[in-house]
Amino acid sequence: MPICFSTATVDQRSQLSYWREVVCTTFVGLDVEPLQRATAGFRAEVTARRLGGMQVATVVSEPHAVFRSPALIRSSADDDLFVNLAVGGGAVVAQDGREAILRPGDFTVYDSARPCRIACHDPFRLHVLKVPRELFMSRCPLAAGATATALRGDRGVGALFTSLLLSVSAHADELSSQVGGQVGVSVLELLATALAEQAGRVRPTLPREAQLLRAQRYITDHLADPDLTPRTVAEALGLSVRYLQLLFQAEQTSVFRWILERRLDLAARLLTDPRQLSRSITNIAFAAGFKDSAHFSRVFKGRYGLGPRGYRQDAQAGTGH
Repeated sequence: MPICFSTATVDQRSQLSYWREVVCTTFVGLDVEPLQRATAGFRAEVTARRLGGMQVATVVSEPHAVFRSPALIRSSADDDLFVNLAVGGGAVVAQDGREAILRPGDFTVYDSARPCRIACHDPFRLHVLKVPRELFMSRCPLAAGATATALRGDRGVGALFTSLLLSVSAHADELSSQVGGQVGVSVLELLATALAEQAGRVRPTLPREAQLLRAQRYITDHLADPDLTPRTVAEALGLSVRYLQLLFQAEQTSVFRWILERRLDLAARLLTDPRQLSRSITNIAFAAGFKDSAHFSRVFKGRYGLGPRGYRQDAQAGTGH
């Protein structure tokens, strides 16, 4: 379950000091510095979710800066590394004599064991991945000069990492602890590949787990496309059909079966959603990517034991399935 804090819950005169407490509780010991004259309090909020042994958080705020001084480092037992991904607005992350200027889509790494400063001069939205040092270094060892170096999120492996972190930020609370840990490892391995690419080093291949998550995300985003097939997925991702099949075989399934199962999941959600009552069974079948309503009814009954109409009626009656 996500943990949420907002300055809107306290009196305007206390909002900035409250935000300092929130920042230190959610991330690490940091001082907060407003970057504009406050006229009506200080508006900021954060939503944090667990991801295995890590944490992924979304910060939405008015302009301000945070900094970690040597005194704060000495007084703190925290020992984490962070990844900041700018989504709206920008940020400047300074550490080790470098400055990473982040535009929307860009990201960087910084180390809580050394002084740093993060400044956002405009209203912003930021995703922050917090990783304990031992876990981070086991999957993503940092080379010299890697902190406070901006990585672009619109091309190459950086684009894959950005897409994955955004997806994880949205769905982390839907994952079990075990699955969240596995996904977290994939995030770190993909980050390691992005850092290696930035440094001009070539890693042999993108980690298999990251390739699988990338394929699953593409399928989920294109379920409504009736022409979605293993071949179209492979072509879109630049993979061979055989390699794509091997990725899913390692999970004891096939690409075709995974597509079908996700389509059935989507159809079941739509059938039980009170807001979708005006939609016909055929319309829902097409929305889930099925080309033929009769085929949809057969496979739906095979999965749930009831046809789509009966399944919807049971949901309305409150019996559920």
